[in-house]
Amino acid sequence: MTENFEELYNQSLNNKRFDKTVTGTVIQVSRKGEIFVDFKYNVDGIIPRKEYSDDENANPADEFKPGDTITADVLKWNDGLGNVLLSYKNYKVRQDAQKEKEEKIRKAEAIKKEKQERAKSIADFWDKLEVGKSFTGTISKIADYGVFVDLGVVNGLAHKSELVWDKTEKLENKFKVNDVIEVKVKSFDKDERKIALEYPGKGENPWFALAGKYKVSDIVTCKVVKFAPFGAFVEIEKGLEGLVHNSEITTLKRVVKPEDELTLGQKVNAKIINIDTEKMKIGLSIKDLEGTSAEYGYEEYITKNENN
Repeated sequence: MTENFEELYNQSLNNKRFDKTVTGTVIQVSRKGEIFVDFKYNVDGIIPRKEYSDDENANPADEFKPGDTITADVLKWNDGLGNVLLSYKNYKVRQDAQKEKEEKIRKAEAIKKEKQERAKSIADFWDKLEVGKSFTGTISKIADYGVFVDLGVVNGLAHKSELVWDKTEKLENKFKVNDVIEVKVKSFDKDERKIALEYPGKGENPWFALAGKYKVSDIVTCKVVKFAPFGAFVEIEKGLEGLVHNSEITTLKRVVKPEDELTLGQKVNAKIINIDTEKMKIGLSIKDLEGTSAEYGYEEYITKNENN
């Protein structure tokens, strides 16, 4: 039995000579920074200071003490002094490289999983989307024509006309990136991946409140603000405009171009002749009050045309 045990023990020691890496117990850390290791071989292993780390300031005694377990690569099975020459830094480089590789694989798998989950979330989103559905979203971008709203997995666009009644108002004055707002789906195109949004917070059109102060036959002093081939637009008050059709400008002649009879910024008296609440339009007549705008310089127009 003794011979068989010795043979098996010696065989195990010989088998170790094929190992490239060994794990053992720290026996001692010398003042020179050498680490002596017992790895169940007939001689001890030694890790010289230069094989511990490339960092000259690294101290083996700060990391290891007698009784600790340590793993190292085998450089030589006989260093010439009867010890097995080991390298801890070589092992660490390999281990760090392996950990880095595993970390890259882990990250790649995490990214792949995240993409798969996002793709599923997007597919589920579109499957459940319907017109009129409400969302609490976050403004991700503001453009001149509208704001983009993050609905969770996709963005939708609320056009400027859905956000403010005053076309001249700048959206940046009312909204900020990262603002949380309530929106509703107005329409969507699943193939094009586009969503048009409504903004309930826009409120009621202020036109009705402004127009509600006036009635047909009211006399107003207004300002010419814009021309069209069919007439002149006048501002009754800020936010409320009306149209004076070419046929309602004067009785003195047939008007072809309103700009030939009126000038931008000119003030005139006019009578409201129509209020269409369904189309939100107000019609006015200057000719019904012809000759009453003398205080605004309009009498020059009247005199000029009477003399012709």
